[in-house]
Amino acid sequence: MWNHSLAVQARKAYGLLREEPCIIGNRPQLAIADLSQMVAADKLVIRDSNMLTERECVEKILNLLSARKQEDGKTVSDYFHELYGKLMLMNCDPHMRHSLMTHLLSMADNSDEDKSSANEDPHTQCDTLTQILVSRLDLRSSSSSNLNELELVNRNGAGSCHSYDSSQTSFGFRKHSFPNYLDATKMFSESQLDIVMSAIYSFTGVQGKYLKKDVVTGRFKLDPQNIKFLTTGQAGMLLRLSELGYYHDRVVQFSDVSTGFNAIGSMGQALISKLKEELANFHGQVAVLHDKIQRYRQVAMCGFAFKEDMDSGDELTLFKLLAWYIKPLHRMQWLTKIADACQIKKGGELASTVYDFLDNGNDMVNELVEDLLTAICGPLVRMISKWILEGGISDIHREFFVKSIKDVGVDRLWHDKFRLRLPMLPKFVPIELAKKILMTGKCINFLREICEEQGMMKERDELMKVMESSAAQIFSYTPDTSWHAAVETCYQQTSKHVLDIMVGPHKLLDHLYGMRRYLLLGQGDFISILIENMKNELERPGLDVYANDLTSMLDSALRCTNAQYDDPDILNHLDVIVQRPFNGDIGWDIISLQYIVHGPLAAMLESTMPTYKVLFKPLWRMKHMEFVLSMKIWKEQMGNAKALRTMKSEIGKASHRLNLFTSEIMHFIHQMQYYVLFEVIECNWVELQKKMQKATTLDEILEAHEKFLQTILVGCFVSNKASVEHSLEVVYDNIIELEKWQSSFYKDCFKELSARKELSKIVEKSEEKGVYGLTNNMILQRDQEAKMFAEKMDIACRGLEVIATDYEKAVSSFLMSLNSSDDPNLQLFGTRLDFNEYYKKRDTNLSKPLTFEHMRMSNVFALNSRFVICTPSCQE
Repeated sequence: MWNHSLAVQARKAYGLLREEPCIIGNRPQLAIADLSQMVAADKLVIRDSNMLTERECVEKILNLLSARKQEDGKTVSDYFHELYGKLMLMNCDPHMRHSLMTHLLSMADNSDEDKSSANEDPHTQCDTLTQILVSRLDLRSSSSSNLNELELVNRNGAGSCHSYDSSQTSFGFRKHSFPNYLDATKMFSESQLDIVMSAIYSFTGVQGKYLKKDVVTGRFKLDPQNIKFLTTGQAGMLLRLSELGYYHDRVVQFSDVSTGFNAIGSMGQALISKLKEELANFHGQVAVLHDKIQRYRQVAMCGFAFKEDMDSGDELTLFKLLAWYIKPLHRMQWLTKIADACQIKKGGELASTVYDFLDNGNDMVNELVEDLLTAICGPLVRMISKWILEGGISDIHREFFVKSIKDVGVDRLWHDKFRLRLPMLPKFVPIELAKKILMTGKCINFLREICEEQGMMKERDELMKVMESSAAQIFSYTPDTSWHAAVETCYQQTSKHVLDIMVGPHKLLDHLYGMRRYLLLGQGDFISILIENMKNELERPGLDVYANDLTSMLDSALRCTNAQYDDPDILNHLDVIVQRPFNGDIGWDIISLQYIVHGPLAAMLESTMPTYKVLFKPLWRMKHMEFVLSMKIWKEQMGNAKALRTMKSEIGKASHRLNLFTSEIMHFIHQMQYYVLFEVIECNWVELQKKMQKATTLDEILEAHEKFLQTILVGCFVSNKASVEHSLEVVYDNIIELEKWQSSFYKDCFKELSARKELSKIVEKSEEKGVYGLTNNMILQRDQEAKMFAEKMDIACRGLEVIATDYEKAVSSFLMSLNSSDDPNLQLFGTRLDFNEYYKKRDTNLSKPLTFEHMRMSNVFALNSRFVICTPSCQE
């Protein structure tokens, strides 16, 4: 009885499935309703007999039908699989579909049991399910023949079977003709949809039925278990489409902060946020594809039997996905390339790396890089605006190109507190602009910390709004954007404010002029009076000189000269100091002047004080030589010339050589003083004054002042080669030796003169007594002393010649150093010192032309038209 019920239900099920296309197409709900009623009528029997799941039933049916008849390379099981796939597209009750599969499995199993006992012909031994599917194969192969009639025979014992009547052309209660299910199943192949869905899943890195991830490379590969269901073309297209998922995963990996491959700092976080935004947009595009294929599947459920009613353009295929994925793939590839280049980078280095991807000729890539740069430069622009508007640095990751050194005190704020961090400077920020940004924030901190001014910048809120709203303009090729204009405005306002304060209340220019007059010896009468007042202290040993004694002498010199009319605020900064003496030092070596600055002036000028100290030493040394020559050597010669006139025959030769040598040295020292004090210091000071009058910012004044100091360092023979300073020092040492020699020379002369005068007095006294005044012993003693004096004069003359020779060698070496110098002014000064070529005639090295090495080191070859290399002509 149970088998008979199954046969009846099977006939009804096949009858519904074989409805005409018009019936199924127009009234699919009615056909499904009839099938549902049929299954519900014997639901108890079906449910009780249902021991397998629907999937297991289908697999068993496919296994039973796989060995049956083949047509066009396909078995009956292939067509059953296609029919089942299209049945899945219908909106029917899953329980009804499950029960139907159970019926079909029972029919296939029963037919296999009948084969073992029946001896009928092969056509009658086939089960009903096989016969129906075989008829579909016959229908596909024979286009001109009609559909065979299906005959369903009731099972009556073990020998009963289901047979197919080839003459039957209709079935069911309404006698509808059979539809062409083959074309319908080809349109809505479930396997095609699965392949497309697997490709779509791979776009977001999700594994599907046909694509799996390689654990090592991270790329997708075909699933070995399901590759047999794919054609060669489908496999190739799936692998090509899966590349998009690989690059998607790379971008996801970089945007995940837990991986350790991402950028660092707030600018790195901005890049990660932008990458996540790009991924979100891409996921939205993939979701549209997924929604489209789902809508297509729902439409197919309602009318899969009408091929002409289906819009083939709505169907997603692998070819359409290949056409769609080109742009997303190109974008993901560039995102991956940029992300790989930005690993473990931060700040300006990160921005420079992304900036390098601009201008590659692709508009899409340029737009993408500009979007990324705009996001990255957002935190940078905020740090810049905070720095130039408030003077603050919010940089916990050390990615800002301005750094603050904590160990530097407030007194060094202007020169050393804030500096540029060059590795963090982006390529699109020029060094000039970076210096302006640095100087703007430095001015704000200077006004707040040192000048104690808390006033905010004018239109601060408007400037901040402009700067933060135009972050993309920071990497513009031309600095004419509103962002650059805002930075320039901040720079000009703050610099002008600081300049007005320093030039006005703090008298910066007056203090610079005071240092030029007193530290660079520009106030001539003051220096002369000061040396005259301190001459006794200057000759003392270094250990016997005390600063307290010198302070009163300094005040006296200020009151006795034109310096008394200067601003008292300037004079109060001038002081005299005594350095720690070394062995052999005298007052000249340890006494120096100092200009003391405080407050804002110290922040500005403290860095230049060591330079002034270095410049004061050669100038003071030159004054020392001038004092020795004029106040000692030459004055002593003029004073003793008349007193020693009676000894002219004995000392005339030495005195004449001494006078010539002294004149030679004085000429040298006077030329040195004139060149240094006038041509070097005074002329450069005039240029500095012109620049200070034209300056619009404090930086321009300080830069001009620094350049002024560096120029006179060269002119004062300080920052030249060591040979120049050494030769000049030897010249000075010879002057000191000359002073010592002259003192010894006049000492011997006056000793001889005293002995002669004493002898004359003895003779006069004896003559007054009428007695011969000299004894033989006295005559012998006097003759011996005269001989000794003559020998001393010869020794003195030879000593003077030694000093003169050493001096001449030192001057020649000094002239050679000047001629081979890089500075043309020093070269011309060397020519002036030897204007009559006196040293050139006496020194063979000076008489020779400059060697090629000296020409190369100097500018004489370029400046002098006499040095022209003439190449011989071809005719010669």
